[in-house]
Amino acid sequence: MESKYEWNLKEIFESKEDLESAINQLYSLISEIKKYKGKLANGVDEAFMCYKNLEKALELHEKIYAYAMLKYHQNMSNQENLKLYKRVENLTTEFSEAESFISPEMSKIDDKKLEEYLEDARMKEYEKTIRDIIKEKKHILSEELEETLAKYSEIFSSFENAYDIFTNTEFDFPSIKDTNGKELKMTQGLFSKYMMDMNEEVRKEAFETMYSLYKKHINTITELYLSRVKTRIISSKLRNYESSLDAATNNDDSNIKVYETLLKEVNKNLYLNHEYIKLKAKLLGKEKINMYDVYVNTLDSKDSSVEYEDAKNIVLDALSVMGDEYVNMLRKAFENNWIDVYEKENKMSGAYSMGVHLLHPYVLLNYINSSRDVSTIAHELGHSMHSYYSSKNQNVINANYTIMVAEVASTVNEILLANYLINKETDIRKKASLINEQLDMIRATLIRQAMFAEFEKEVHSKIEVGHTLTSENLNDIYFKLVEKYFGETCIINEDIKYEWARIPHFYRCFYVYKYSTGITSAIVIANNILQKKEGYVEKYIKMLSMGGSLDSLSLLRMVEVDLEKEETYEKAFEYYKENLKKLKDLLNL
Repeated sequence: MESKYEWNLKEIFESKEDLESAINQLYSLISEIKKYKGKLANGVDEAFMCYKNLEKALELHEKIYAYAMLKYHQNMSNQENLKLYKRVENLTTEFSEAESFISPEMSKIDDKKLEEYLEDARMKEYEKTIRDIIKEKKHILSEELEETLAKYSEIFSSFENAYDIFTNTEFDFPSIKDTNGKELKMTQGLFSKYMMDMNEEVRKEAFETMYSLYKKHINTITELYLSRVKTRIISSKLRNYESSLDAATNNDDSNIKVYETLLKEVNKNLYLNHEYIKLKAKLLGKEKINMYDVYVNTLDSKDSSVEYEDAKNIVLDALSVMGDEYVNMLRKAFENNWIDVYEKENKMSGAYSMGVHLLHPYVLLNYINSSRDVSTIAHELGHSMHSYYSSKNQNVINANYTIMVAEVASTVNEILLANYLINKETDIRKKASLINEQLDMIRATLIRQAMFAEFEKEVHSKIEVGHTLTSENLNDIYFKLVEKYFGETCIINEDIKYEWARIPHFYRCFYVYKYSTGITSAIVIANNILQKKEGYVEKYIKMLSMGGSLDSLSLLRMVEVDLEKEETYEKAFEYYKENLKKLKDLLNL
């Protein structure tokens, strides 16, 4: 790979010596932070100095962690990179343990005294953190318990780690065959590709092969999943939450009302999903379709090759509606080694964006000249611009926004790109294919993820009231949800009941609903941008610049998105409905 297509990690640390110096500085700051243990109630000076040292430590830690992770992900077979990454993981645990006393100790201070602390001008930049402590007092445990839970954090994540290792490295994936008898390799990643293959036999064989593995190992996976759910329920009870859902939504700066409004509105509009499935069946020339037909774009033409340099220009043109400042920062990202572009041996798979405070974000791609990769670029740069604006305008504590808003900026960019490509396309079939692709994206993100969210809610609720669940129970819950969500035009193949066991996000309890709320928010925002509402882009960038200095629901209200209100979801479904009509009109159906 040419150096212009690789990260320049020397921007973080010029040499090994600089890295070692930073690690030593971080240890010094950790020692300083520990000195304030037991002293935070003494007065505002001690509290301010503790938070100031914490802020410095977080800035330094972010650089050290980013450097180690990015270096490791460039070449995961390099033992020196792995050793450094593991060393920094241990450092992260030490740091977490060292600062774990701060919130419990602050929570013991009388509210009136904390308000006096906040009257000191120096404490202004830590106000959101302290107000959160006041709000969360009943959920913060004693110092001893907080420290214990910090030490057990690795154990709590072990179920997810075990699941990942088991399903990614220990599954014996048999090959499948295409219609010409050619053997096709099967992996977790390739499964999604085969589900979109135009050849029905490939889809069917991939579907049956994949789920035969989950059927074989369903009891082991059930034990891993239910153990994860139980640890979340126990920790939620320890922290005095009403339920694990209450704990999860509270930690997201959200609430149960948002979760329940989402599910209510999705269920109310399931007829649109059923209508889309009927259209898909018609395009496939069938009365009914199987579950393995759901993901194929029936109008898809051969995936066109797009060179990276051309992809850059497409993204810049598509996002020009965001204004000059935004586009100029995208150019800077492309031209200044913010992006590690191409797929190569031993490089981390997938794509992500990682912000580094007061420096810039780093984007990992595995670009293979696919037209779908263009959307990935727009998506990851949405994350990057969110991180850039928040880092530029907030301290490191307030710059970190929650997952509740994390997928919004990325999805806004995807929708803006999709609309640009649809409007520019003159070939009717290609235009229809692009609209169909956008409908599929909304269906998979808004509706399917809501189905996952409904599954999680039911599983957690049953365990919380003392039900003993088995693999059969989980399969049955999931199968009934699939029947409800996909409707009568879809043949609900028996093996789909094992699909829940394929969803790694279930190990991050109540994570998936944020994909649904995220795309709902993004649709509303993107529509307002495309309609060129006066001052709206500026309002949106202001929201991105706020980072996590306000709670997530308040941030979204800044851009006219209220996730507690039914009308917000109705706007998203209206957009889905309009695109469905556009597709039918285009195809004269």
